[in-house]
Amino acid sequence: MRRPSPNAPPPTSERIRAYEKMLEAGAPIRLGIVSNPFSRRNARSRVFDRLLPRLVPDSHNVVNTHSVDDLDNALRFLLLERGVNVLGLNGGDGTLHAAINRLYRLRSEIEQDLGRTIPLPKLLFLNGGTLNIVSRATGTKGNPLRTVKHFLRRSRGQTIDRLAVRELGLLQVTVDGTAPRYGFVFGSELVANALEMYGFFGEGYTGLARLLSEVVAGYPLHTRMWQEHGWKLEPPKTPITIDQVAFPVYCTLAAATIDLTLLKGMLTAFRVPANQPGFFSKLILETGTNKLIRLIPTLMTGGESPMVRDFPHTQRIRLFGGYTLDGECFLDRTSSGSQQSVLIERADTVLHAVRLD
Repeated sequence: MRRPSPNAPPPTSERIRAYEKMLEAGAPIRLGIVSNPFSRRNARSRVFDRLLPRLVPDSHNVVNTHSVDDLDNALRFLLLERGVNVLGLNGGDGTLHAAINRLYRLRSEIEQDLGRTIPLPKLLFLNGGTLNIVSRATGTKGNPLRTVKHFLRRSRGQTIDRLAVRELGLLQVTVDGTAPRYGFVFGSELVANALEMYGFFGEGYTGLARLLSEVVAGYPLHTRMWQEHGWKLEPPKTPITIDQVAFPVYCTLAAATIDLTLLKGMLTAFRVPANQPGFFSKLILETGTNKLIRLIPTLMTGGESPMVRDFPHTQRIRLFGGYTLDGECFLDRTSSGSQQSVLIERADTVLHAVRLD
């Protein structure tokens, strides 16, 4: 498995033109893969790391990354040196989140330095992580090796313009006017706190089950876990505004541009309407802890409740405090952190992900 050069050469007009030609109609498909060996599934089975380079036509096009700097160099190397037009992302939702945001950063840097807005490669999502919510939305099933074999078999002899893809909208999240972050699934501070607690139980579906069991039993029994961390599931003291409708009191919010499924797709928390403007959001108004706990099965299965409001075509949300985006938590426990303004909108660009269903 190749490691990226610590000093990838800067983009040049010649490299940009060569890369753009690889995304034109008639260009042959050239697959490259960025692999995160520390994601849960990859870490448990190092076989994926060892065998992926043997599957692709050119083993140099599989790059192992260990840090954000590695990721930046890997993207420059694969796109601008190797001419990759299909980028495989081998990792979990966090890996996909990091790679997509670094892709947008690379595009922004090229636009600033060279005055050119480059197209992004087609993306192939591989199930290398824990929950794999994003990759499942594009039909990815099985382990990374199986997915790559399936893709290579289906795309053999095809050109890039003949590749079956799905357009994926993105959320754009801006905090107090800083540079935006992009992602598919957003959760307000209570969701971010719950994800942080979920990490205490070992992650994976076993960890999720243990967390839910602790929450259900911990509140009435006032367990040590609940004494130490129960405050993290308290509702915020700040309002939320959804498309100019203000809610002074609420519990939490989830928003997404893709279907949110759990237990390998067996449970659907919500489905996002296809080819619709805006994005989907779900607002939980119930603030009583006991009643909120009783709502968990309803929330996990997409059921209805008078204390849950769906907004299928949301345009703009403003709230305050920490949040999570694609499973990555952005929490600031200081007093100023709870007052930070978070703006959620639909990004004005889309990604093209390879369809495998």
